[in-house]
Amino acid sequence: MPGRRAGLRLARMRLRSDTPILHASLTAASIGTLGLAGMFFYLMWMDGRATVWFTLFIAPFLLMGVLLGFFGLRGLTRLARYGTWVLTVPENGGQLGAPLSVSLSPTREVAANRELLCRLQCVRTMAWRNRGGGGSARSESTTLWKEEWKLRTGILHPRLGLGLTLPFPDEGLETNVDQTTGSGIRWQLNVVVPTEAFSHEAMFEIPVRRR
Repeated sequence: MPGRRAGLRLARMRLRSDTPILHASLTAASIGTLGLAGMFFYLMWMDGRATVWFTLFIAPFLLMGVLLGFFGLRGLTRLARYGTWVLTVPENGGQLGAPLSVSLSPTREVAANRELLCRLQCVRTMAWRNRGGGGSARSESTTLWKEEWKLRTGILHPRLGLGLTLPFPDEGLETNVDQTTGSGIRWQLNVVVPTEAFSHEAMFEIPVRRR
């Protein structure tokens, strides 16, 4: 799909990338995991029951917390240093069977050194809680439709958005998400921008309707 630098003149809305939320969630999960595992280990140690077998049992949970914290904090540090991404779209969103012109902009200047990878997909998410009401939440996602393409570009400037044309299929499901459970149909755009430092990944949810 061709890319072009453009500014949208019609009524529009600016969608911020979901990537910061993802990294913040990883960091929060790390704090919770390490806190619970650490407290459990401390109580067992104080009670004199922190045996070698118990230590081996609790070690994977501590390792999981450390890894979640590492990736979450690394992502937040990169966002603080290199900025995030904004997608400008028409105010009424996308429409099945009609291409949608949008504009992708970084909050700080980014120099891509290879082709950008764009992925547009429709995802069905099913979320529920385990029986008993107090159980942990679970979710399962299924990709219903996906289209990928690459495009060449150079320096991306905050004031000069990169124009993208999103090819929505003729048939499909419109956006419909239960705000209480999070279950429903989502249309997502992922853009990977490789640079010398690392590969930026911007993620957006685009509202899509039927004709």
